[in-house]
Amino acid sequence: MARSVSLANKCQLLFGGAVVLIVIAALIGPWLRVGAVIDQSEIGALRDLALAQTDGSEDLSLRRLTVGAADAVENEFAARALERFTADPALAEHVETMWDEGVRVFRYARPVRDEAGAVESLVLIERRSPRVAGRLFINRLFLLSAGLLAGGLAVLVFYLITTRLILSPVRSLKHTAEQIMAGDPAARADIRTGDEFEQLADAFNGMLAGLEEKRDQLRAANQSLDLRVARLEEANLALHEAATLKGDFIAAVSHELRTPLNSIIGFAELLQEIAQRDRAAGLVRDEEEWLKRQRYLDHIVESGRSLLEMINELLDMAKIEAGKMDLHVELMSVDEACDGLLALIRPQAERKGVALQYDAAGLRAEADGAAPIIETDPRKFQQIVFNFLSNAVKFTPEGGRVTLRAERLVAGDGEPRVRVSVIDTGPGIAPEDQGRIFEKFTQLATGHTRLHSGTGLGLAIARELTGMIQGDIQLESAVGRGSMFSLIVPFRMDPELAASRALRLSGREPAPEPHADEAAGLSARA
Repeated sequence: MARSVSLANKCQLLFGGAVVLIVIAALIGPWLRVGAVIDQSEIGALRDLALAQTDGSEDLSLRRLTVGAADAVENEFAARALERFTADPALAEHVETMWDEGVRVFRYARPVRDEAGAVESLVLIERRSPRVAGRLFINRLFLLSAGLLAGGLAVLVFYLITTRLILSPVRSLKHTAEQIMAGDPAARADIRTGDEFEQLADAFNGMLAGLEEKRDQLRAANQSLDLRVARLEEANLALHEAATLKGDFIAAVSHELRTPLNSIIGFAELLQEIAQRDRAAGLVRDEEEWLKRQRYLDHIVESGRSLLEMINELLDMAKIEAGKMDLHVELMSVDEACDGLLALIRPQAERKGVALQYDAAGLRAEADGAAPIIETDPRKFQQIVFNFLSNAVKFTPEGGRVTLRAERLVAGDGEPRVRVSVIDTGPGIAPEDQGRIFEKFTQLATGHTRLHSGTGLGLAIARELTGMIQGDIQLESAVGRGSMFSLIVPFRMDPELAASRALRLSGREPAPEPHADEAAGLSARA
């Protein structure tokens, strides 16, 4: 980095150099003019001598030569003068000056002409004047002294002006800035010059006051923020404890409720079987009374199973939030799993009058026609698809149709996948509600929804389970035209992703959303 030069040194160098140049420029003319004036005075004296008689007080050589004599004399000065006078009839004199060993020598020639203007003779004067050198030296010495004195005074004046009027306020501002940098926020610039420097100092002090005020405000805001952060940490800790307690409570209560509820459902189903046997044996005396008891038992079993489903959903969600949902990866036949799920949902569909259809043409697209075997968690896979089937049957009106479709897909990275879709002819879902239905405890406020009970956890659990088996969920729906829920899973699970998700769930971190962009790409290729 180049070495910096202070403002004071810059001002002194610039002003000093300017003064020296100005003085030199001002002295060049007088310096040259002094010599010319002295020479002119001496030449004037020679001119007078040439016109009159000399007094002989000086070392003076005066001669008058005719033209012929001038040509004969070996005198270069006379020859040059004669040549000029002859060439120029109007020329009245010829002068030459020179230095000879410190003595100023003046040579003067004047022509004497006849009536026709021709040169008859020359008057030659040569004067050696040692006093001219002294006078010239003294005059130039005085001139140089005056220039040096004027330059020195100018430099002194410039120095005082720059030091007091320019550099002093600047140094004061610099000192104030250094104090602030050293940690003294109360430092202020004290400049009383009555000019722009004072205005600059006032603006500088105003800026410092504003910064100090802002600093105080920031300090107060930081203190308030620290207090709020502390309160927020306490609230987060309390919320975490409450969430943990809630999860433990739900898990414990759900587990405790399942045993008596299973007993109630079991005894109700046993009573149904006894009633059926009594009717088959002809032991029923009042058919109407028997039908009424049978209807009561059906309500007990149906309500018990619905309540058991709610309890299981609460227990699953509590396990997921607590990170206690285990993953059991096995080989599974997609075709067999779909057949089993259709067999489970068929009684419910028949009771409601909904037709079921299974489409596996896209699943057996290979040359051998064999259904694929994938690596996944069979229980979670079946729970997700069964939730889709149960919702489809529940919300599809009587006479409608529910289709279970299984097909192969190829993702953008070239990895094969399987998509299992549940397509219904129900009321459909509005676009603004399609994102909400996957949230916890969310049920759409529609007439169809109010006819069916539920916790609103089924799709939320399905989304969490889908993330655990490294799958994606797709939803395509239009109001009045039905819906299609799709589960897309890979042929082989990535063990690194499974370990990462298990670690995230154990840390109670929120799970990421399904890969919607990848699912959209799969849908386009299908």
